[in-house]
Amino acid sequence: MGGFLFVTESTEVAMLLDQAKRIALRSRNNERLKHWGRVLAAALVIIGGLDIVATNAALAAGQIEANPLVRSLQADMGSWWSLPKMAFHLVLAYLVLWIPSKRMLATGALVSAAYVLLVANNFYLAGWPL
Repeated sequence: MGGFLFVTESTEVAMLLDQAKRIALRSRNNERLKHWGRVLAAALVIIGGLDIVATNAALAAGQIEANPLVRSLQADMGSWWSLPKMAFHLVLAYLVLWIPSKRMLATGALVSAAYVLLVANNFYLAGWPL
């Protein structure tokens, strides 16, 4: 019975991957979606860089990192903590470029808008005028 479930699960995963490939291909063939995917990917990378600058400014102003994962990276990696954070933003940008579907763009735009608020808050906490 366990083997049957494994085969069924792997078949379902294969079907989901095939569906994702079809959506990605269809989206990449749409010039409008590709254009907005490039815009969003660039925004994600820029926001990631601004977040690193804002976080460093807030830390220099005496604030503490609220995100425990990033706090752990800072403790373990010192000044190199920003590399995995920027890598995360680059992976997000790549995903948007790979699947520039309407759903991906809408989700990415919402995440970017929320991230801009976090970055603005970090600059505010650092004492920078907005």
